[in-house]
Amino acid sequence: MTLEEIYNYIKKNKDKKQLKNTKLSSLRKNWFQISLSKNHKPYMLSNVHFEIIKRNNNYNLEIHFEEDDTTRYKLDRQLNEILANTDFEWFEWWNRSSKNLNNKSLRLKQVIENKEDFLHIIENKHQIFNDILVRIVQQKNYYKDSSQMANIKNIILYGSPGVGKTHNTNKLISLIESKKPEKEIFEIIKNNEYHSSIDISELKERVQFITFHQSFGYEDFIEGFRPNEEGKIKLVNGIFKQICEKAQKNLVDSKIEVNSSKIDLDELMVKFTNYIQDSLDEGKDFFLTSKITIESINNTGSFLLGGSIKSNTQRLTVDILKRDYELFKEGLISSYEDIKPTYDSQRTFHGNARYYYFLYKKLYEFEQTLNIIDIERVKVEQKNYYLVIDEINRGNISKIFGELITLIEEDKRDILELTLPYSKKPFKIPLNLYIIGTMNSTDKSIALIDIALRRRFTFLKMKPKAELIGYQPAKEIFEKLNKQIEEDLGEDYQLGHSYFMKIQDEHDLAFVLEYKIIPLLEEYYYGDDRLKDVIKTCQN
Repeated sequence: MTLEEIYNYIKKNKDKKQLKNTKLSSLRKNWFQISLSKNHKPYMLSNVHFEIIKRNNNYNLEIHFEEDDTTRYKLDRQLNEILANTDFEWFEWWNRSSKNLNNKSLRLKQVIENKEDFLHIIENKHQIFNDILVRIVQQKNYYKDSSQMANIKNIILYGSPGVGKTHNTNKLISLIESKKPEKEIFEIIKNNEYHSSIDISELKERVQFITFHQSFGYEDFIEGFRPNEEGKIKLVNGIFKQICEKAQKNLVDSKIEVNSSKIDLDELMVKFTNYIQDSLDEGKDFFLTSKITIESINNTGSFLLGGSIKSNTQRLTVDILKRDYELFKEGLISSYEDIKPTYDSQRTFHGNARYYYFLYKKLYEFEQTLNIIDIERVKVEQKNYYLVIDEINRGNISKIFGELITLIEEDKRDILELTLPYSKKPFKIPLNLYIIGTMNSTDKSIALIDIALRRRFTFLKMKPKAELIGYQPAKEIFEKLNKQIEEDLGEDYQLGHSYFMKIQDEHDLAFVLEYKIIPLLEEYYYGDDRLKDVIKTCQN
């Protein structure tokens, strides 16, 4: 029985029973897929499909999810309840196009003996497949039920100068970390109580602080080409991409089981080398690709390549494998261009980088076949990450966020993905990242960003609070000034209480009025005849 025979048999009998609602893919080298359909159109949700695949001369039926992070399906209680009384089991495999090496899929426990069995099994597993699809629809928002993360991830604190916007970003982060209810957090921030010291230094690895300005751009924020110390142009990740990658790694790691004890790298290399040598001794070809083979292993343990490049023999050393293999497993080497040369060179990547990259893949596949026992399972704690953007309205939002302005929306997080224009790599924004902005409401440029930000951010207004001013004469002048300013210019132009909070006597008050308040009033009332009357209020 060949794979082609199975494919042709199912294709011929596709009009039977439930198979009328299926679609076949084309036949590949060692697999083909069957997708359920609705209204004669294939289901595209999560790309879930049956896959009939040949492994080690055996045939099996599998259910594949085809996503970068499929571990959550294995951890989902309701999905496991659907599978509880079935003959499917979870197994791990590697998606070559993904950095994530912990994909989970379902496999029928039994090995299929003949082509007729496939037809019968698919018909009988039809309902199970449908139940799985329904559960995946529910799973799309599975993070939102987490008590660890609030639903609102994009927040802007806005108000006039001196109302404590920047001060309250630390308070907001601290409250989110305390896992208080969302409504309570917002009430506390709006109430604007004073706290002399809010220490978030222990979160410094998870908090980034930047300030937007007119010359800040996409290349600074996401990614762009920049000269390095040697004067060469190199693609550099911006601050937003950096923190997204940290948050995404934590999100993935918190959902998977991590092996705290693993096979020693030297031992793995020995086993891998022996495995290849045994294959060569048996007269079998060891393919790195469909055209490139490992022809032999010399006495230093280096791999000599053959196949389509036999006329120009290449040698791959164990030293380079050891140097970079862990980086490859962590996703830090995602293409051959990430493999660096061993010496100073005009090249930015190793001369044999393409072949090393193929070998890393083969080594990883081999490692997964080893039976490692006595593994302690540990779980990484899921954490929140924070990007604080001061003066968010002073930057050109379209220029800075570019195509990612849509991805920051809460309901697009970790679902919608796009390809970045410079690196050509897929990118999405993780659910555990908070974007917290501050905005001066007296800035005339606020009108220019309403369209870009208003729908995507939750706005919390910070108001002046006289109760936080201890020195009574300062408090009285503060209240008089703000009453006058509100009548003349509007509430958004009122003075913030922070200008007056440190005043302890009349000398402090005189200094603040002359060097801080009056210059601000002159800016507010520029060319306005009412300026003299307002300044008199300061002097009375």
